[in-house]
Amino acid sequence: MKVIIVGAGNVGMASAEAASRNNDILMIDKDPVRAEAAKNTLPVSVLKEDGSNPKILKEAIERTNADVILSSVPDDAINLFICVAAKNIKPGIRTIACIRNPDYMTVEMKSVDLLVSPESITAEKIIKMATLENATTFDRLSIKGMCVVTFRIENGQKVIGKTVIDMDIPEGCTIVAIYRGEETILDVAATELRNNDRLCVMGTDEGIQKFNDAIGVKKDIREIVILGAGQSGIEIGKTLCSSPEKYFVKMIDDDLARCREASKALKEAIVVNGPIVDPLFLRSESVDRADVIISVSPMDERNLLACMTALRFGTRKIVSRYSMEEYEEIFKYAGIESVVGYHRVIVNEISRAAVIAIDDRSNGFIRMERPNDFLFGIDVKPGIPICGMMLGDIKVPEGVRLTAVIRDGKVFYPNLTTKFQEGDQVMVYTHMADPIKLSALLGNQIPEL
Repeated sequence: MKVIIVGAGNVGMASAEAASRNNDILMIDKDPVRAEAAKNTLPVSVLKEDGSNPKILKEAIERTNADVILSSVPDDAINLFICVAAKNIKPGIRTIACIRNPDYMTVEMKSVDLLVSPESITAEKIIKMATLENATTFDRLSIKGMCVVTFRIENGQKVIGKTVIDMDIPEGCTIVAIYRGEETILDVAATELRNNDRLCVMGTDEGIQKFNDAIGVKKDIREIVILGAGQSGIEIGKTLCSSPEKYFVKMIDDDLARCREASKALKEAIVVNGPIVDPLFLRSESVDRADVIISVSPMDERNLLACMTALRFGTRKIVSRYSMEEYEEIFKYAGIESVVGYHRVIVNEISRAAVIAIDDRSNGFIRMERPNDFLFGIDVKPGIPICGMMLGDIKVPEGVRLTAVIRDGKVFYPNLTTKFQEGDQVMVYTHMADPIKLSALLGNQIPEL
């Protein structure tokens, strides 16, 4: 597939990295430094021009015969304009606009096939990870309101020592995999749970909440402190303030102008102007008594320092975001496990967008937190080996698990007697799976892993 990406900033570069595995990419950016960086670090062609110029855009589309155009410049209005202009130049081209302001997500435009908002997705992930006490990761599937969450279990919780088959797993969810150290266990039923195991669970929002409660909640979350009053912080604050749970929300930022904007947007929250990395100031604001601390400042270094201060306070739930990919391991090394990587969000969304661009369907594709683990959906069609077969009769390759079935709009989790029917959509989890054996099982629908 031939793809044009306008904008070589953080979003554009992450998008190009995700899409360049299987596609021919042309990046357009008028900034010579960003254009040169893209040319030197990625297997893409680069055009040092203004991608919002209709003449430049027309020449690029016609020269490459592009199938997809993704606009990721910092201005949302320009992204929408580029998509409209591209559609006028080539009506059949698929258009994707990256949006930062969530207000633009309410706009319906025939010329824009897909709106992607990494900011909104990041905000939802952070909120879910903050309010689910035992959760360390959260991903929203684009299928039937399903999500995938990783839960950590610890000594003292009643599931320790039980096998999965003996657990009373709430309706609406299932354990997909168990992470134990560097090991990924997919044959979960007979596995006995140990301290520090992490359980990858798929389910509805309600099922996930019940699973979190079943593991054990030490104390209900009431007080939440948000460090950083930027766009992400405000969006998170709005959602928490409007929640029926009635959280007490305090927001702190050292930029006075951002604090003023936040206080206008968050009528039910307390907004404080002050340094987010000063332990004495934070203690004076009773941050050390918070149930959850969320750090979403624009700078990874400040988020890291703020989280390390929260660790010193003994805060039981700390959630942070980071922008630069290399900071993921730094946060985890420091003991901050619940982190949301902006880069990872973009990679997942662009990977999904690429599938939609190809065949107008969403397969719920997710690159899991582990580099060799993936979750995706396939359609059961005549001719693929699993069509008409029961799960117990299928020789499933090592590192593969068929985790859920969507049939007639309903989701259920297969057992050995489940027969896969034409029209089903099946969710598949893979860990270091052999692509040849996977193709033999599922046909040609598997994404490039």
